[in-house]
Amino acid sequence: MESFLNNDRKVLSFNILWEDRSYDGGDKYYVLNYYLSDTKVEVKEINTSNSGRFPFPMLLKKQKLAKKPIMTHCPGMSLKEEEFYGPSDLICGKKVQIYNRECLIYDCDEFTKKWYSANMGLE
Repeated sequence: MESFLNNDRKVLSFNILWEDRSYDGGDKYYVLNYYLSDTKVEVKEINTSNSGRFPFPMLLKKQKLAKKPIMTHCPGMSLKEEEFYGPSDLICGKKVQIYNRECLIYDCDEFTKKWYSANMGLE
């Protein structure tokens, strides 16, 4: 509850790039939003007009993002502990795994830059 009250409506926003090497691939750009109140992540596609691609606005709906997801036939049946991404893992220049897609974090917004310099000692 304390985290929610202190961090409500505070979102770290990053621009990420996925270099899709499939048949119809290419560079795909997304916005990764990390919600400080509940430590959940969402990934939205940056749509460009007349790109020839179907507009799927969300790559990942708002949820906790595991570093190495544990896939089972029955959800909740694994006894292994999952490790989730946090603010210390989301730094410009690093890569993040989003369900077997390796994405490069290449930029962030002004609020995120100020938050990192105040809370993490990064510039």
